[in-house]
Amino acid sequence: KMELNFDKIFKIAIISQKFSGTYPYTKRDKKWATHFILMHGELTIICMLFIYNIIEFDLKAADYSQMCRNMCLSFVYLVITLLYINMLYYQSKLKMLIETMKAQYELAKTMSEEEQNVILEYAKKGRWLCRAWAILTTCGMAQFFLKSIVCTIYSAIQGNFRIVQYYEVICPEVIERHRNNPVIFITLYFCTFFYSLYTSALYTSVLPLGPIFLLHGCAKLEIVRLNIKNLFDNDDYVVQERLKKTVLQMQDIYCYSHEINECFQILYEFLLKATSLVLPITIFAVIQALGRGQFIPEFFAFIFGAFMVGTTPCYYSNMLMEKSEDVRMTLYSCGWETRFDLNTRKCIILMLCRALRPVSIRTIFRSVSLTTLTDVFQQAYALFNLLNAVWN
Repeated sequence: KMELNFDKIFKIAIISQKFSGTYPYTKRDKKWATHFILMHGELTIICMLFIYNIIEFDLKAADYSQMCRNMCLSFVYLVITLLYINMLYYQSKLKMLIETMKAQYELAKTMSEEEQNVILEYAKKGRWLCRAWAILTTCGMAQFFLKSIVCTIYSAIQGNFRIVQYYEVICPEVIERHRNNPVIFITLYFCTFFYSLYTSALYTSVLPLGPIFLLHGCAKLEIVRLNIKNLFDNDDYVVQERLKKTVLQMQDIYCYSHEINECFQILYEFLLKATSLVLPITIFAVIQALGRGQFIPEFFAFIFGAFMVGTTPCYYSNMLMEKSEDVRMTLYSCGWETRFDLNTRKCIILMLCRALRPVSIRTIFRSVSLTTLTDVFQQAYALFNLLNAVWN
């Protein structure tokens, strides 16, 4: 069996957090500040270069396809900046959530085999999600890199050899006139490559974190469901003791979900809005490029990434709501009608009343669920139709 060790199970996310500087246990000292200024400062410069291209060239040349591509890359900078700010602002709460999971993993060693398997199952789902994000971001980087190599080889075959940049951007005149200088070329190549590398690290480190906590919440709810499944097959004393344990477990779950909600409420609101913007703009850019006979495979990763950014929190928050509903239904059908103890029935009624409001994560305006995701995709489709109507 896989060992229940938080650092080992989610090592991909932790390594990415340490690289990007978002690890909750990192001391915010001069060393961290220097690391942040150097890495995020370089990203800021490249983002300003994208905005410069949009204003000075894309809009003036009415090259809307290239403008959409540069807009997507600029918007990515805004997203990762918010991810970083969120990790810094809620550092203590995130650390507490991680400590809660570590304590639960230690406690699992004393649980029954069935309960251990439940925790292990959801931990594996979280590990799979970390790997999925790592693969997705790596594929996105690889597409940019492979395109530069293929285009370089193709130019050599055509007899017009030139080394193609990692991502083609036009620099200010002072730099542009020395573009073919090896030092300038290598610097630009490294800077655009680092932009994608740092972005990938932040996506891999932050975006799976919320679903990991949600999955652990699902595991805790499933354990509660197992405990109350055959609750009234025992004598009165055992029933009362297990009811007390269940109440404490549910109170712990409600507090746990509240902490998750505080950490990710604003972030998820922004990410859902970002999905409804980035998804149609990127698809429009790809279609416009195909209409001109251009093929930009590197932006297919952007499309799938935007889809994942919106889908992941909605899917796992909806799973948490379904598990909460399962607990409510199991509580109602656990056999309470066979007992006539007044205190026991009062306790069941109070638990059922509280369970009417399912455990879930909310943004500022609404619950995060698959219904919310449907609304996001409808907004994205409406924006895509608007872009087509305006520019076609």
